[in-house]
Amino acid sequence: MHGRTSLTLLLALCTATAADAQSMASGYRAPAQVAEELAALVAASPARARVPQFAPLAAAGLSAIELAAPGEVEPRARPTLLLLGGLDGVSLAGSEAALACARALASDASPLGSDVSVVVVPCASPQALERYLALGRGEGGDATPVDRDRDGRSDEDGPDDVDGDGLVLSMLLEDPAGRWVLSDDERFLVEARAGDAPRLSLVPEGRDDDRDGAFNEDGPGGVVLERNFPLERPAADPLAGPLPLSQPAARALADFVLARRVFAVVLLQGSHGWLASPGGSESIERWAEPDRGLYELCVRELRSATARPQADVLALRAARHGAVGGLAQDWFAVVGGALSLELAPWGPCVAEPTRGATLDARFRVTEGVGEGARPPLERDRRWTSYLDNVTGGSAFVAWTPHVVDGVRVRIGGWKPWTIENPPAAELPRALAGIERFVLALAKGAPKLELEASATRDGGIATLRARVRNAGRLPASLAASSAVGAAASVTLELLLEEDQQLLAGREADSLPRLVGGEASAEREWVVLAPADKPLRLRVSAPWCNPLEREVRP
Repeated sequence: MHGRTSLTLLLALCTATAADAQSMASGYRAPAQVAEELAALVAASPARARVPQFAPLAAAGLSAIELAAPGEVEPRARPTLLLLGGLDGVSLAGSEAALACARALASDASPLGSDVSVVVVPCASPQALERYLALGRGEGGDATPVDRDRDGRSDEDGPDDVDGDGLVLSMLLEDPAGRWVLSDDERFLVEARAGDAPRLSLVPEGRDDDRDGAFNEDGPGGVVLERNFPLERPAADPLAGPLPLSQPAARALADFVLARRVFAVVLLQGSHGWLASPGGSESIERWAEPDRGLYELCVRELRSATARPQADVLALRAARHGAVGGLAQDWFAVVGGALSLELAPWGPCVAEPTRGATLDARFRVTEGVGEGARPPLERDRRWTSYLDNVTGGSAFVAWTPHVVDGVRVRIGGWKPWTIENPPAAELPRALAGIERFVLALAKGAPKLELEASATRDGGIATLRARVRNAGRLPASLAASSAVGAAASVTLELLLEEDQQLLAGREADSLPRLVGGEASAEREWVVLAPADKPLRLRVSAPWCNPLEREVRP
């Protein structure tokens, strides 16, 4: 296969996929179906559902819905919670979770207040999600051609079902420079150390289609949108895109966060099952430390809403069992200044509960396991209970010897609709409580209140005021922005031409104000005509500005 492999051809290649794998996907919606459902929600609930007034989203092919109860402030000017489903291009369960949240918030029974807006983009990487739905696998790339092996061609050496079992799984090749060896649970791999043998390379199942001596090194799938952001972006990652924010969808989402008063972004994606704080790298995890109390609050809300047993804050690199740069979640926090969270609908903590008696399956294949083998990596070990006690071992295909293009290999690995996305029958369990968590975030948005009084002695007025945050969330992050001045609450005295400030500051920076906190009292002395009120204005990054007139 040479040149660009079309999605039509990829679908044809997957026609042989096992019927049970197709049924696993039957409960998921394609991006076009999601767009139709959003349009139906807008038509059915015109008072609280609308298409966001932000043209770049539609121009980038992103279907979105804005949920906001009727109120005095137009929705686009309100503090905004942004929900993104499947920005990683893999998490169809995340798209379904985002759609479920949109459906719940559009209901007339929704308790969403009139001082906040929620914007939902259920399929934030539609091209990649469509491919994953069709094939049951993928790395999350969009339709942008990527020449991974730098041979002047794109997508010419992709996966194939070489053993004819209807599944495209993984393939192990013996390689003296390989990164992996088998663990003491021979289904899983661990990083090779000095002296380990046999060393293995792990690639997708398939042939050497371009005859360059490498297997499946340039398969279909382009840029992964969630990795197309500038912050600590890897220089040599072809899936991150040619340039930061080179992809229209990534740029549209970044512009939206900068243009609106976005107080929180929740990325519904991943298969770790937890709520992750910013920290795709160690340096960003350290940057987020001043807001640890805020993330602890979010973890408590998650436990309350979903009963997931997360005990403490988990940085993104820990949740994913490895550091990754250029991630959207980190950029939304460090540059966008938003409370940025990744919530994975599926994961071992969701999958482990059994539907009946424990099966206690364990299938051992001892061939190739060396002396001194080590236990599996944590990311694999966490799935073994689900694999053995829920699926009876059926979700994993044991490594089986084959010869491909004259090379001895072993083919096996996780079946589709097992780890990255749950079987459709498990979706209700994976999505349970997520809409309650999202609603709690929306209802907890910061809200400024201004208490003020004034007295007069002739032409001199004395004004006193304090600011209170009546919301549950703080008025901004505590961590400093990467691109601007430190966020704070600003209290301003708005003077008319015939009013003169005698004492006090015309504009004063207050602490950021956590939920329920009030500032210390501020005082001004003003020379002012008796027939005019004094005006105050208070603002904060995550809050609607508030103005008030005070008459002595």
